[in-house]
Amino acid sequence: MYKGIKLKKDKIVYLQIYNFLKLKIENSELTGKLMPIRKLANLIKVSPTTISKAYSELEINGFVIKKEGSGVYVNHKKYKNIFLEDHMESETFNYGDFNPNFNIDLSSATPNETILPMQILKKAINVVLDRDQENAFLYEDPKGYYFLRKTITKKLKNDDDIHTHINNLHLVSGAQQGIDLFSKSFLSSKDVVVVESPTYKGAIDTFKKIGCKIISIPILEDGYSLHEFKKILSKNRIKLFYTMTNFQNPTGFSMSDDKKIKLLEFSDKFNFHILEDDSLSDLYFTKKKPSTLKKMDTKDKVIYIKSYSKIFMPGLKLACIALPKDIKILKKFTYKIIHSGLNQRSFQYLLENNYWDIHMERARNAFKNKQTLMYNALKEIEGIHFYKPQGGLSFWIKLPDNISSKAIYLKLLSKKIGILPGILFSPHFDNYIRVSFAQCKNEDINFSIKQLNLAIISLK
Repeated sequence: MYKGIKLKKDKIVYLQIYNFLKLKIENSELTGKLMPIRKLANLIKVSPTTISKAYSELEINGFVIKKEGSGVYVNHKKYKNIFLEDHMESETFNYGDFNPNFNIDLSSATPNETILPMQILKKAINVVLDRDQENAFLYEDPKGYYFLRKTITKKLKNDDDIHTHINNLHLVSGAQQGIDLFSKSFLSSKDVVVVESPTYKGAIDTFKKIGCKIISIPILEDGYSLHEFKKILSKNRIKLFYTMTNFQNPTGFSMSDDKKIKLLEFSDKFNFHILEDDSLSDLYFTKKKPSTLKKMDTKDKVIYIKSYSKIFMPGLKLACIALPKDIKILKKFTYKIIHSGLNQRSFQYLLENNYWDIHMERARNAFKNKQTLMYNALKEIEGIHFYKPQGGLSFWIKLPDNISSKAIYLKLLSKKIGILPGILFSPHFDNYIRVSFAQCKNEDINFSIKQLNLAIISLK
């Protein structure tokens, strides 16, 4: 198999090897343990360093796992045939395997590939390669590529009225890594963390691993329950409040400005910090972009995480975390985390030249149209209750009483349609499902929602 690697002199060698192995992994032709570095280097007559760089690139992009003293192995848990939520990738249903091939995917909140600006990205990569040459493949500052951090800092100020210093801004490989790094630096066992319910399970898992005491608070259409939060504050000394203020996952709810202001007042009075996870505020369908909590933060109490790759290009794995002045995160090299310099430099070019804004305008128009199509189709189903968000990529639907989300999932699976059962977010939400319009085609929406209706009718 490895002898099939044909190297061209005018192309970067380690990237040719990377692309060859990546394709073999994607096609399930390469499984288990990869050939040892020196053995493969001798076989195809390149240096061990070249093979090591190719393996490192595979590891960065999640295709392999390096095990100290053992070797490099294909990461089967990471590689999926469908795009699932990042935090769902380690999840399996208690009633079966969750890795089917859907014909219509309403489970994923990762945008359809037809929305992604491939030609623009190719241009950015070519510009960076011509401009930076081999520097594009060197290790960057652990905080991230300086000029990308500088561009993001400027853009946060100009677009979102968020003021942060470049030294307090770190680049991370997605919101989940930002949550992990911050939590390991800031939280300790027995610390009290308040989360909305339901919420992003990846964050909850991180807090649990540290040993935190997690208190759930109901989320309403305008954000957290103020009444319940007051009761929590009267009985607990909390360390952190984790929230997605705009188009929350999975509900799509957005926190009102009044509740944002109140939360900031509480954080100052009761001396706790707020972790704001922002991955979807750029996908708004109103005339005005919603405000972030960080924008209103005058006491430096908000840790702000913004994901770019979630709605731009997941494979880029780019997000940023803006920290208050008094908080430092652990050095990322402690966890052997390496970001692709080429990806960072390419994205900096896209941001600096306004391609990001052009793409987001196009994405907002496309997804607003999809949301309208799905909303109109859902209105035809009797007995369900759902909220129409002012942005985002999905609907959170309450099923008729006594109907399980697991049963709906299996009914639709038989029709090759995928949805996310509410039980994946919490065992308390088995009567809910999340359906997303991110991956499906416009012409598939009516058909799939009709199948959802038939599934509900058959289970009543």
